Amino acid sequence: MLHRSIILAIILILKIAALVHALEIPQPRLKIANRDNCYVPYISNHPLHERNDDIQHVILAIHSSNHDAFMVYNGCMELVDSRGNLNKRTLVIAPQFLMEKHVKNSPDKKLLFWKVYPFWGSSISTTKSAGKDLRISAYSILDQVMSDICSKTTFPNVQRLTIVGHSAGGQLVNRFAASNTVEFDVARPAGVHCRYIVMNPSSYVYFSPKRSVNGSMQNFSIPPREIIESHPGYNNYGYGLDKLYFYHRKKGLTAKKIRQMYPQRNVIYLLGEKDCVADASMSTHPHAMLQGDNRLERGKIYYGHLIDEFGPGIKNTQKIVVIPEVGHSGRHMMLSKQGQRFILK
Repeated sequence: MLHRSIILAIILILKIAALVHALEIPQPRLKIANRDNCYVPYISNHPLHERNDDIQHVILAIHSSNHDAFMVYNGCMELVDSRGNLNKRTLVIAPQFLMEKHVKNSPDKKLLFWKVYPFWGSSISTTKSAGKDLRISAYSILDQVMSDICSKTTFPNVQRLTIVGHSAGGQLVNRFAASNTVEFDVARPAGVHCRYIVMNPSSYVYFSPKRSVNGSMQNFSIPPREIIESHPGYNNYGYGLDKLYFYHRKKGLTAKKIRQMYPQRNVIYLLGEKDCVADASMSTHPHAMLQGDNRLERGKIYYGHLIDEFGPGIKNTQKIVVIPEVGHSGRHMMLSKQGQRFILK
Protein backbone atom coordinates (compact mmCIF):
# COMPACT_ATOMS: atom_id res chain seq x y z
CA MET A 1 0.00 0.00 0.00
CA LEU A 2 2.84 2.35 0.91
CA HIS A 3 4.61 1.50 -2.35
CA ARG A 4 1.48 2.43 -4.35
CA SER A 5 1.18 5.73 -2.46
CA ILE A 6 4.76 6.61 -3.33
CA ILE A 7 4.13 5.89 -7.01
CA LEU A 8 0.99 8.05 -7.02
CA ALA A 9 2.88 10.84 -5.30
CA ILE A 10 5.62 10.71 -7.92
CA ILE A 11 3.05 10.80 -10.74
CA LEU A 12 1.39 13.81 -9.13
CA ILE A 13 4.72 15.62 -8.80
CA LEU A 14 5.54 14.92 -12.45
CA LYS A 15 2.16 16.24 -13.57
CA ILE A 16 2.59 19.40 -11.52
CA ALA A 17 6.10 19.87 -12.92
CA ALA A 18 4.77 19.48 -16.46
CA LEU A 19 2.13 22.13 -15.84
CA VAL A 20 4.67 24.50 -14.30
CA HIS A 21 7.01 24.15 -17.27
CA ALA A 22 4.31 24.19 -19.95
CA LEU A 23 4.73 27.09 -22.33
CA GLU A 24 2.13 29.81 -21.80
CA ILE A 25 0.60 31.08 -25.03
CA PRO A 26 -0.77 34.64 -24.91
CA GLN A 27 -4.41 35.18 -25.77
CA PRO A 28 -4.04 38.15 -28.17
CA ARG A 29 -3.65 37.08 -31.78
CA LEU A 30 -1.97 38.89 -34.64
CA LYS A 31 -3.70 38.04 -37.92
CA ILE A 32 -1.24 37.45 -40.69
CA ALA A 33 -1.96 39.70 -43.65
CA ASN A 34 -3.45 38.10 -46.74
CA ARG A 35 -3.74 34.74 -45.00
CA ASP A 36 -7.00 33.18 -43.89
CA ASN A 37 -7.23 31.52 -40.47
CA CYS A 38 -3.61 32.10 -39.53
CA TYR A 39 -2.43 33.86 -36.36
CA VAL A 40 0.63 34.51 -34.22
CA PRO A 41 0.23 35.08 -30.44
CA TYR A 42 1.66 38.25 -28.93
CA ILE A 43 1.69 40.41 -25.81
CA SER A 44 1.59 44.21 -25.74
CA ASN A 45 1.03 46.94 -23.17
CA HIS A 46 -1.24 48.95 -25.49
CA PRO A 47 -3.79 47.76 -28.08
CA LEU A 48 -2.30 47.36 -31.54
CA HIS A 49 -5.44 48.33 -33.44
CA GLU A 50 -6.61 51.41 -31.53
CA ARG A 51 -5.32 54.84 -32.49
CA ASN A 52 -2.91 56.16 -29.89
CA ASP A 53 -1.39 59.61 -30.33
CA ASP A 54 0.85 59.22 -27.27
CA ILE A 55 3.08 56.45 -28.59
CA GLN A 56 6.48 57.74 -29.70
CA HIS A 57 8.68 54.67 -29.23
CA VAL A 58 7.95 51.04 -30.08
CA ILE A 59 10.02 48.18 -28.67
CA LEU A 60 9.65 44.92 -30.56
CA ALA A 61 10.95 42.22 -28.19
CA ILE A 62 12.03 38.80 -29.48
CA HIS A 63 12.08 35.80 -27.16
CA SER A 64 14.92 33.30 -26.94
CA SER A 65 14.86 29.55 -27.62
CA ASN A 66 12.60 29.01 -24.59
CA HIS A 67 9.87 30.64 -26.73
CA ASP A 68 8.65 32.45 -23.59
CA ALA A 69 7.18 35.70 -24.88
CA PHE A 70 6.08 36.63 -21.35
CA MET A 71 9.66 36.50 -20.09
CA VAL A 72 11.04 38.94 -22.64
CA TYR A 73 7.93 41.12 -22.41
CA ASN A 74 8.17 41.36 -18.61
CA GLY A 75 11.85 42.25 -18.87
CA CYS A 76 11.09 45.07 -21.30
CA MET A 77 8.22 46.33 -19.16
CA GLU A 78 10.44 46.32 -16.07
CA LEU A 79 12.87 48.45 -18.05
CA VAL A 80 10.14 50.83 -19.26
CA ASP A 81 8.49 51.11 -15.84
CA SER A 82 11.84 51.97 -14.24
CA ARG A 83 11.56 55.33 -16.02
CA GLY A 84 8.10 56.14 -14.65
CA ASN A 85 6.47 58.19 -17.39
CA LEU A 86 7.66 56.10 -20.34
CA ASN A 87 4.82 53.56 -20.26
CA LYS A 88 2.35 56.00 -21.73
CA ARG A 89 4.67 56.87 -24.62
CA THR A 90 6.17 53.42 -25.23
CA LEU A 91 4.57 50.44 -26.93
CA VAL A 92 6.12 47.05 -26.15
CA ILE A 93 5.23 44.13 -28.43
CA ALA A 94 6.43 40.56 -27.88
CA PRO A 95 5.36 38.15 -30.64
CA GLN A 96 5.59 34.42 -29.99
CA PHE A 97 7.03 32.08 -32.60
CA LEU A 98 5.84 28.58 -31.71
CA MET A 99 7.18 25.14 -32.55
CA GLU A 100 5.06 22.10 -33.37
CA LYS A 101 5.46 20.70 -29.85
CA HIS A 102 3.92 23.85 -28.37
CA VAL A 103 0.62 23.50 -30.23
CA LYS A 104 0.32 19.73 -29.91
CA ASN A 105 -2.35 19.93 -27.20
CA SER A 106 -3.81 23.28 -28.17
CA PRO A 107 -7.41 23.33 -29.43
CA ASP A 108 -6.59 26.41 -31.51
CA LYS A 109 -5.95 25.09 -35.01
CA LYS A 110 -5.18 28.54 -36.41
CA LEU A 111 -1.90 29.11 -34.54
CA LEU A 112 1.10 29.35 -36.82
CA PHE A 113 4.01 27.14 -35.82
CA TRP A 114 7.39 26.26 -37.27
CA LYS A 115 8.87 22.85 -38.00
CA VAL A 116 12.37 24.34 -38.17
CA TYR A 117 13.56 26.91 -35.63
CA PRO A 118 12.27 30.31 -36.80
CA PHE A 119 15.16 32.44 -35.56
CA TRP A 120 16.99 32.56 -38.88
CA GLY A 121 13.83 33.25 -40.87
CA SER A 122 12.73 29.72 -41.73
CA SER A 123 9.57 29.51 -43.84
CA ILE A 124 8.81 25.92 -42.87
CA SER A 125 5.65 26.88 -41.02
CA THR A 126 2.00 25.85 -40.96
CA THR A 127 -1.10 25.49 -38.79
CA LYS A 128 -3.03 22.44 -37.66
CA SER A 129 -5.85 23.28 -40.03
CA ALA A 130 -3.65 23.96 -43.08
CA GLY A 131 -2.24 20.49 -43.58
CA LYS A 132 0.65 21.84 -45.66
CA ASP A 133 3.57 24.23 -45.34
CA LEU A 134 2.40 27.83 -45.65
CA ARG A 135 5.83 29.26 -46.48
CA ILE A 136 5.57 32.06 -43.94
CA SER A 137 8.87 33.26 -42.48
CA ALA A 138 9.23 34.70 -38.99
CA TYR A 139 10.80 37.63 -40.82
CA SER A 140 7.55 38.17 -42.70
CA ILE A 141 5.72 38.54 -39.38
CA LEU A 142 8.20 41.18 -38.27
CA ASP A 143 7.90 42.88 -41.67
CA GLN A 144 4.17 43.13 -41.14
CA VAL A 145 4.47 44.56 -37.63
CA MET A 146 7.10 47.07 -38.75
CA SER A 147 5.02 48.16 -41.73
CA ASP A 148 1.88 48.59 -39.63
CA ILE A 149 3.72 50.66 -37.04
CA CYS A 150 5.63 52.83 -39.48
CA SER A 151 2.59 53.57 -41.62
CA LYS A 152 1.59 55.85 -38.71
CA THR A 153 -2.08 55.08 -39.20
CA THR A 154 -2.55 53.79 -35.66
CA PHE A 155 0.44 55.47 -34.01
CA PRO A 156 0.79 58.78 -35.90
CA ASN A 157 3.51 60.19 -33.63
CA VAL A 158 5.86 57.20 -33.50
CA GLN A 159 9.47 58.28 -33.96
CA ARG A 160 11.56 55.25 -33.02
CA LEU A 161 11.40 51.49 -33.43
CA THR A 162 13.78 49.30 -31.44
CA ILE A 163 14.02 45.58 -32.11
CA VAL A 164 15.71 43.73 -29.26
CA GLY A 165 16.58 40.07 -28.76
CA HIS A 166 18.72 38.02 -26.38
CA SER A 167 20.42 34.68 -27.14
CA ALA A 168 18.39 32.97 -29.91
CA GLY A 169 16.37 36.19 -30.07
CA GLY A 170 19.65 37.99 -30.72
CA GLN A 171 20.34 35.58 -33.57
CA LEU A 172 17.02 36.55 -35.12
CA VAL A 173 17.60 40.30 -34.67
CA ASN A 174 21.08 40.10 -36.23
CA ARG A 175 19.81 38.23 -39.28
CA PHE A 176 16.60 40.24 -39.60
CA ALA A 177 18.66 43.44 -39.55
CA ALA A 178 20.60 42.00 -42.47
CA SER A 179 17.53 40.85 -44.37
CA ASN A 180 14.56 43.20 -44.08
CA THR A 181 13.78 45.95 -46.57
CA VAL A 182 10.93 47.51 -44.58
CA GLU A 183 13.30 49.92 -42.85
CA PHE A 184 14.28 51.48 -46.18
CA ASP A 185 10.91 51.14 -47.92
CA VAL A 186 8.57 52.21 -45.11
CA ALA A 187 10.25 53.29 -41.87
CA ARG A 188 12.77 55.82 -43.13
CA PRO A 189 10.39 57.54 -45.56
CA ALA A 190 7.98 57.92 -42.60
CA GLY A 191 10.70 59.41 -40.40
CA VAL A 192 10.92 56.42 -38.05
CA HIS A 193 14.41 55.62 -36.78
CA CYS A 194 15.15 51.89 -36.46
CA ARG A 195 17.63 50.36 -34.04
CA TYR A 196 18.53 46.70 -33.63
CA ILE A 197 19.80 45.44 -30.25
CA VAL A 198 21.64 42.13 -30.56
CA MET A 199 22.39 40.55 -27.17
CA ASN A 200 24.58 37.49 -26.57
CA PRO A 201 23.69 35.30 -29.59
CA SER A 202 25.41 31.97 -30.14
CA SER A 203 26.26 32.83 -33.74
CA TYR A 204 26.11 35.61 -36.32
CA VAL A 205 25.61 35.99 -40.04
CA TYR A 206 28.92 36.76 -41.76
CA PHE A 207 29.17 38.88 -44.90
CA SER A 208 32.05 37.07 -46.57
CA PRO A 209 33.51 33.54 -46.49
CA LYS A 210 36.44 34.83 -44.40
CA ARG A 211 36.75 33.84 -40.76
CA SER A 212 39.05 34.81 -37.91
CA VAL A 213 42.62 33.56 -38.07
CA ASN A 214 43.33 31.74 -34.79
CA GLY A 215 40.76 33.74 -32.83
CA SER A 216 42.12 37.11 -33.95
CA MET A 217 39.84 40.12 -33.91
CA GLN A 218 41.85 41.85 -36.66
CA ASN A 219 42.99 39.14 -39.06
CA PHE A 220 40.48 37.35 -41.30
CA SER A 221 40.92 35.05 -44.26
CA ILE A 222 39.19 32.20 -46.07
CA PRO A 223 39.80 29.06 -43.98
CA PRO A 224 42.35 26.49 -45.18
CA ARG A 225 41.09 23.84 -47.57
CA GLU A 226 41.08 21.13 -44.89
CA ILE A 227 38.84 23.28 -42.68
CA ILE A 228 36.44 23.95 -45.54
CA GLU A 229 36.33 20.26 -46.40
CA SER A 230 35.58 19.33 -42.79
CA HIS A 231 32.98 22.11 -42.48
CA PRO A 232 30.93 21.86 -45.70
CA GLY A 233 28.37 24.63 -45.87
CA TYR A 234 30.12 26.72 -43.21
CA ASN A 235 29.13 29.88 -45.11
CA ASN A 236 25.55 28.87 -45.92
CA TYR A 237 22.86 31.29 -44.78
CA GLY A 238 22.64 31.72 -41.08
CA TYR A 239 26.41 31.57 -40.75
CA GLY A 240 27.08 33.30 -44.07
CA LEU A 241 25.28 34.44 -47.20
CA ASP A 242 25.45 31.35 -49.40
CA LYS A 243 22.20 29.53 -50.18
CA LEU A 244 19.80 32.19 -48.97
CA TYR A 245 16.35 31.25 -47.69
CA PHE A 246 12.97 31.35 -49.41
CA TYR A 247 12.24 34.71 -47.72
CA HIS A 248 15.26 36.28 -49.42
CA ARG A 249 14.57 34.74 -52.80
CA LYS A 250 10.93 35.84 -52.69
CA LYS A 251 12.01 39.43 -52.05
CA GLY A 252 14.72 39.31 -54.68
CA LEU A 253 17.48 39.74 -52.11
CA THR A 254 20.98 38.68 -53.06
CA ALA A 255 24.15 38.40 -51.00
CA LYS A 256 25.39 41.58 -52.70
CA LYS A 257 22.25 43.52 -51.78
CA ILE A 258 22.40 42.31 -48.16
CA ARG A 259 26.03 43.42 -47.91
CA GLN A 260 25.03 46.83 -49.24
CA MET A 261 22.20 47.25 -46.72
CA TYR A 262 23.81 46.07 -43.50
CA PRO A 263 26.35 48.88 -42.90
CA GLN A 264 23.45 51.35 -43.05
CA ARG A 265 21.68 49.74 -40.09
CA ASN A 266 21.96 51.12 -36.56
CA VAL A 267 22.95 47.95 -34.69
CA ILE A 268 24.11 47.71 -31.06
CA TYR A 269 25.85 44.51 -29.96
CA LEU A 270 25.49 44.08 -26.20
CA LEU A 271 27.69 41.36 -24.72
CA GLY A 272 27.83 40.12 -21.14
CA GLU A 273 31.34 40.24 -19.72
CA LYS A 274 30.76 36.91 -17.99
CA ASP A 275 29.02 35.24 -20.95
CA CYS A 276 32.27 33.43 -21.69
CA VAL A 277 31.28 29.92 -20.65
CA ALA A 278 30.29 27.21 -23.10
CA ASP A 279 27.07 26.31 -21.31
CA ALA A 280 24.39 23.87 -22.45
CA SER A 281 22.43 26.52 -24.34
CA MET A 282 25.38 27.75 -26.41
CA SER A 283 25.61 26.37 -29.92
CA THR A 284 28.56 24.04 -30.43
CA HIS A 285 27.73 23.41 -34.07
CA PRO A 286 31.01 23.25 -36.04
CA HIS A 287 30.03 26.32 -38.08
CA ALA A 288 29.36 28.28 -34.89
CA MET A 289 32.66 27.11 -33.39
CA LEU A 290 34.43 28.68 -36.38
CA GLN A 291 33.18 32.01 -35.01
CA GLY A 292 34.80 31.60 -31.57
CA ASP A 293 34.86 29.47 -28.45
CA ASN A 294 32.13 31.27 -26.50
CA ARG A 295 29.51 34.00 -26.93
CA LEU A 296 31.68 36.86 -25.66
CA GLU A 297 34.55 35.92 -27.94
CA ARG A 298 32.23 35.39 -30.90
CA GLY A 299 30.73 38.85 -30.46
CA LYS A 300 34.11 40.56 -30.31
CA ILE A 301 35.42 38.62 -33.30
CA TYR A 302 32.25 39.42 -35.24
CA TYR A 303 32.67 43.14 -34.69
CA GLY A 304 36.23 42.76 -35.97
CA HIS A 305 34.78 40.99 -39.02
CA LEU A 306 32.47 43.94 -39.65
CA ILE A 307 35.40 46.37 -39.57
CA ASP A 308 37.41 44.07 -41.83
CA GLU A 309 34.50 43.74 -44.26
CA PHE A 310 33.09 47.29 -44.29
CA GLY A 311 35.94 49.41 -42.99
CA PRO A 312 36.20 51.56 -39.85
CA GLY A 313 33.22 53.64 -41.01
CA ILE A 314 30.97 50.87 -39.64
CA LYS A 315 31.69 52.32 -36.20
CA ASN A 316 29.51 55.31 -37.11
CA THR A 317 26.38 53.16 -37.30
CA GLN A 318 27.16 50.07 -35.24
CA LYS A 319 28.66 49.72 -31.77
CA ILE A 320 29.80 46.92 -29.50
CA VAL A 321 29.38 47.26 -25.74
CA VAL A 322 30.56 44.78 -23.11
CA ILE A 323 28.44 44.96 -19.96
CA PRO A 324 30.46 44.35 -16.77
CA GLU A 325 29.52 41.58 -14.34
CA VAL A 326 26.69 40.20 -16.50
CA GLY A 327 26.49 36.66 -17.86
CA HIS A 328 23.91 35.02 -20.12
CA SER A 329 20.87 36.86 -18.75
CA GLY A 330 18.59 38.86 -21.01
CA ARG A 331 16.94 40.61 -18.06
CA HIS A 332 20.23 41.76 -16.55
CA MET A 333 21.45 42.89 -19.97
CA MET A 334 18.38 45.05 -20.52
CA LEU A 335 18.31 46.51 -17.00
CA SER A 336 22.00 47.42 -17.03
CA LYS A 337 22.96 51.07 -17.51
CA GLN A 338 24.14 50.24 -21.00
CA GLY A 339 20.96 48.34 -21.82
CA GLN A 340 18.78 51.22 -20.64
CA ARG A 341 20.84 53.69 -22.61
CA PHE A 342 20.64 51.92 -25.95
CA ILE A 343 17.13 50.46 -25.69
CA LEU A 344 15.32 53.50 -24.31
CA LYS A 345 17.21 56.38 -25.99
